[in-house]
Amino acid sequence: MFQNRYLFIFSFFTGILFSQPKISIGMDMGYYKPVIPSSNENQIPLASGFSKDFLPGFSLYYQFFPGARVDFAHSFSYQSDKTKSGTPFSRILSYRMFQIETYYFSKKRLEWNFSLAPTWNKGSIHLDAKGNFTEWDIFLTGFNDTQGSISVISSDKMTTYWFGFASFIGLRYYIRSWCAIDIKTGFMNNYYDNKNWKFQGQKVVGPGMTISGEPIITVRVIFGW
Repeated sequence: MFQNRYLFIFSFFTGILFSQPKISIGMDMGYYKPVIPSSNENQIPLASGFSKDFLPGFSLYYQFFPGARVDFAHSFSYQSDKTKSGTPFSRILSYRMFQIETYYFSKKRLEWNFSLAPTWNKGSIHLDAKGNFTEWDIFLTGFNDTQGSISVISSDKMTTYWFGFASFIGLRYYIRSWCAIDIKTGFMNNYYDNKNWKFQGQKVVGPGMTISGEPIITVRVIFGW
């Protein structure tokens, strides 16, 4: 009887240690190829490399059913530079995905997964005008904005939001029961409109970016418990 009890306790804790984690977090790195143009007409210099193509971020997972998870993933593209007239600025594109994911094991440590995700995204451009009231006018006019002069008393930022949709197929390898490498590839569709930016409560025109139907690859290091 005592042996059976100890065997049950041992099996219970072994199952906890080596079962699929219910909750996990990930450190992410994504790669995509958006078209963020620069021209003589606008003030934003051409972004390249890490400031354009790479998407660092994080993800949170919860297994709510055997073979199914929900997760939230947040990745962003960041550019910090100076405008062509020498004014410091920063540009952030934030991609926020609310995924539902199904998976199955083809081998003991090897998992295939499939994800669908609506997205709610944000773009922001901060321009440190330092009291130069005409700098924002020059900046906005570069995007063919015809709203006219907007008085600026300090540094400020313009923002925009848009919906999107993403789908992925992925492969996850469990190094340990609590640690895995996850590689996904898929598409991210963004319904971005450069005419929906806002600055100080007014609608303005922003940069024309081609970010619809973007193929994307993500690599994640997953830790679970």
